[in-house]
Amino acid sequence: MRENAIAIGLLAMAVVSWVWVATAQASESNQAMKWCLEQTGYKVENFDTFDFRKAAKCHSNYRVGVMKAEYAELRDFLKHNPRYRVPGQSNNRCWGKPREMPFESAYIEKSGHWFRAGITYKDKLPAGCFETAPWDNRDER
Repeated sequence: MRENAIAIGLLAMAVVSWVWVATAQASESNQAMKWCLEQTGYKVENFDTFDFRKAAKCHSNYRVGVMKAEYAELRDFLKHNPRYRVPGQSNNRCWGKPREMPFESAYIEKSGHWFRAGITYKDKLPAGCFETAPWDNRDER
């Protein structure tokens, strides 16, 4: 019985490790580095004498280009969603949008030495912008 459990455990470990290895893929950064090494003439035979600075410069240019694209996307997102610039407002979908007030009118009257204040509230309020606003304002036209 114990031998069967050990065999099943080893089989399960083998299957899990095979799935892990089979699904592994090289990142885009690694692919770019391989391309840069090919472009600069790297061969395994000249490892000791190869100038890796050329390949590093090529890969650095690739990374700078990727970061510029990411920052451009982030700038565009923040331009259309300014609430993400203010701490604590990322879930406030009403940020920067006109809101309907819950009252119709307010007044303050002075009579002698006394003040009287009052507010007239609306009977119904439409759904606020929190329920109707999209997560990303770039989708709105």
